[in-house]
Amino acid sequence: MKNQSLLKALLFFIIVLFTTNNCFCQEPSFTWNLANTKPAKLVDIQLYGNLTDGYYIVNKEAPSGTMFAPTVTVEYFNGKQDRLFTQKILLKNIEDFVDVLYLNKKIYVFSALYDKNEKKNTLFASALNSNGNLESPQAITFIVAEKMSVRGLFKVAVSPDQSKLLVLSQPEYVKNENEKITISTYDSKLQKIISAEQTFPYQWTRSVDNNVYINNSGTVFILKRIDVKGEEDNYSVFSFHNNQLKEFKINLGAENKIANFCMAFSAEGDLAIAGYYTQSRGKISVRMGVPLFGSFLQRISDNGETAKISAVNPFEKKKDLVAKSMVFDKSNTILMSEKYIVSSQAPQRDPSQPVNFDNAFARDYSYYGMDIFIDGFDKDGKSIYNTVVDKNNTSKNDNGTWVSYFGNIINGKLYLIFNDDKYRYDGSSKAIHFGSTKIIVYATMDPSTGVVSKTLPVSNTGPVGGKGADMWLHPDAFLRINESQFVFRAENNNIYRMGLVNF
Repeated sequence: MKNQSLLKALLFFIIVLFTTNNCFCQEPSFTWNLANTKPAKLVDIQLYGNLTDGYYIVNKEAPSGTMFAPTVTVEYFNGKQDRLFTQKILLKNIEDFVDVLYLNKKIYVFSALYDKNEKKNTLFASALNSNGNLESPQAITFIVAEKMSVRGLFKVAVSPDQSKLLVLSQPEYVKNENEKITISTYDSKLQKIISAEQTFPYQWTRSVDNNVYINNSGTVFILKRIDVKGEEDNYSVFSFHNNQLKEFKINLGAENKIANFCMAFSAEGDLAIAGYYTQSRGKISVRMGVPLFGSFLQRISDNGETAKISAVNPFEKKKDLVAKSMVFDKSNTILMSEKYIVSSQAPQRDPSQPVNFDNAFARDYSYYGMDIFIDGFDKDGKSIYNTVVDKNNTSKNDNGTWVSYFGNIINGKLYLIFNDDKYRYDGSSKAIHFGSTKIIVYATMDPSTGVVSKTLPVSNTGPVGGKGADMWLHPDAFLRINESQFVFRAENNNIYRMGLVNF
């Protein structure tokens, strides 16, 4: 009997030791490259590629001041995270710029140029070669237009595996006619697969709003805001498969209207759209923040034939939630959001200094990224848990760069990583204020049950965050390499580092 007790105790110790080691090994560990000069005033940051072929950082600076077009800066890093080149792409006119996409291991700049002699608006794609130079533009498709002021527009998108390109060609508004579009898809070498003109079952409006997506199998999805005169805006998803356009209305009930949402493709290629709804504008009184009354989920099959889920889940009234992203675990869909507020005020100004163009309209902006909300939906779209992770970040005049968070499924768990105030974890008491010391922290959640772990500081962050560190994590700028490796970005006002994160 005594031997059995000893055996049980030993077995229990081994299980505890294995579990402890397993948890320790899954703590994120950061390895950073050397700091690099950071392009100024760039906010929209996207990462593309892999460690084998190298990866690209695409930065977009919006027009401002005397600039009339966006500036795109593309940086290329090899597998050792050495930066090989930086290319600044200047665009002449904001109306000419369409987008920058990653296709077939290359960055492409898409532009639309009008030719008044040929009376057509042509979409061009220019690839960025391995030396950082733009190759000669390649004509993709065009819209016939009598003059530049009615040249129409293009929307482009790439499939998650970067194997297919979608181009939506939208001619100019025609009064009292139903809206027309042309849907064209291309392979990774820009060879046309299909092209078909389609007509929506709604009359044309001057405020056209179509967001386009394509999955790995080539099914096209269009999220359309339907602007009907005398009514509030509604949304529908149109799928295009086998030359057929099919509509799936997002029906939230007569009184409910979409407040904000996000979208994602599941591993199977289903298009999922989830977010929050409010009530009709006539029933909303003037107040801070838009009141939210529930969440919704619409999930359409990978072939665009059926709506797998069309669900609405009411909850007690909340405010200031912004849908950020979605992930998937088995048959569950997981919506991640954040309580997010932006406020501004006129900065203090030296009364002895004259008013000029630079300071007359200056504003100080404060960004508040608070609690993370996680909504789990089952295979039918029913809410199965509502988890809240405590977070209370603030920053000032940085476009909210450091108050966001990272969330992804890794090794069967949902990991959340964000910057937080050091004093919240070292037992000290300190009033919250701008400029307090930040550290990197993480929490995990069981995606089946919604049970979340205690938020803990990351022990191995490298020269980012914590005492003596000069940078903070930019948690929503990342690139997934494989199941347990990601490329992250950290920065301050002047420089940045790229790092490999292992779980």
